Amino acid sequence: MIDEAAILAVDGGGTSTTAWLTDAQGKVLGKGASGASNIKAVGANASMAALDLSILAAFKEAAIEPSPVAISCFGLAGFDRPEDKAWLQAWADDSIWAMKLLLVNDGDLVVAAGTPAGAGIGVIAGTGSIAVGRTSDGRTARAGGWGYLFGDEGSAYAVAVAGLRRIAQAADGRGTSQEGLDPLTRRICEVLEIKTTSSLVTAIYANGFNRARIAGLARAVVEASKDDSSIITEILHPAGHELARAVRAVAMKLGWSNGPLNLAVAGSFLLMTSSVREAMIGRLTSEGYEVQAELVSDPVRGAVVLARKALLS
Repeated sequence: MIDEAAILAVDGGGTSTTAWLTDAQGKVLGKGASGASNIKAVGANASMAALDLSILAAFKEAAIEPSPVAISCFGLAGFDRPEDKAWLQAWADDSIWAMKLLLVNDGDLVVAAGTPAGAGIGVIAGTGSIAVGRTSDGRTARAGGWGYLFGDEGSAYAVAVAGLRRIAQAADGRGTSQEGLDPLTRRICEVLEIKTTSSLVTAIYANGFNRARIAGLARAVVEASKDDSSIITEILHPAGHELARAVRAVAMKLGWSNGPLNLAVAGSFLLMTSSVREAMIGRLTSEGYEVQAELVSDPVRGAVVLARKALLS
């Protein structure tokens, strides 16, 4: 039987969704995972299905029959506008997963999980990117989160597209010429299982090759940079600088023009790519910040923190 003060914590993004079921003290009882739940990326039906699947998996691992918990905290990418929250609230009301629902941005989870007392800035670069900040007195600010069409700078998607553009330009003779296939072209072709760049259009524009799959090519860009340092200076370092711009924008809105800066770092791409993180922190340092960075591998833990605070308030 479930604890009457149990917590349901959910972190959802453009690639995956994670749900934790915990007791009132934050002890994890069960974990569940599913695919993307960013409504802007996959649509309402797929988003709802991913949320349900991850939550049911958490109950299953805990060996507890699914039933409403005392409070749930959802930190979801793509759900931070009023119309998105209204849709999520309606879904939550129908699903009845919790007696009380707390809806936040996925960046809020990172701040809660990776900064002292939940005050500082969280920066996420996974499929997309965003920076979110919170002061000790509760003021908030954000930058980024505009989506892949005109935002998501410094994200895996942006880096993958930059890599694909570089390949196309090289194939046209608009880039640096090399004998045979350069490391980036060779690695991307291997991942896509194609033999020549002429097959890129067919592979990338195929049905089902969505934003998340394009973002997945960022790993190949990073791997190719080990054999071609120009990829670091021309693609990866600029990605870090873009993330630093977002962090600085949030810091300035909150009145932090320089000095100590608690920075919680999250997102699969940013966590795996040291060159991007170092470029981001280096740029912030050059602008007068004393960065105390904390890597957050499980942002869903921030949802537990926020839910516990709300439960006790």
